[in-house]
Amino acid sequence: MTGILPRSSEIGSWLWSLLEGGLAHLWWIALIALVAGGVWVAAAVWWRRWAVRELAGRTRVELVPAATFDPELTEVGRVAGRLASVRSAGGMLPRRAAAVRIRVAAGEEGRLHYWWEGPKRSAGVLRQSGYRRVEVVAPRALSERRWRIRFADAAPLKRGGSW
Repeated sequence: MTGILPRSSEIGSWLWSLLEGGLAHLWWIALIALVAGGVWVAAAVWWRRWAVRELAGRTRVELVPAATFDPELTEVGRVAGRLASVRSAGGMLPRRAAAVRIRVAAGEEGRLHYWWEGPKRSAGVLRQSGYRRVEVVAPRALSERRWRIRFADAAPLKRGGSW
């Protein structure tokens, strides 16, 4: 080598020696790739089972608003912030198991009933409604029906907000 850059013949010999060395130890490379793939599959299966176990043990809280329930915008923002903190209150959980689900249905006399569902670890945060004129009760009848929620073609929500 006479200058800073190597000659083209030297580059070719370096590449050839790298190729010979790689072919000589090809079984090591294949073994490492196979082990890495096996670890990845095992971790994915474990993560999914953990999420399913956490989803099976969710807690539900029912909120029954009074007939004169009319929240102000600041109140709605405060409650939304509290619901957003459910994920951090639950600790490290798979993303799908840490989500809060809000269900709304019309009850007797046309009153709305709200159900908040979340991880069992963050039940204390779910029990604090934050709204005035809203009663927080244990759900009267847990339905045996499994609700399947699918969001087809829905863009994910952006973090943060203008509250």
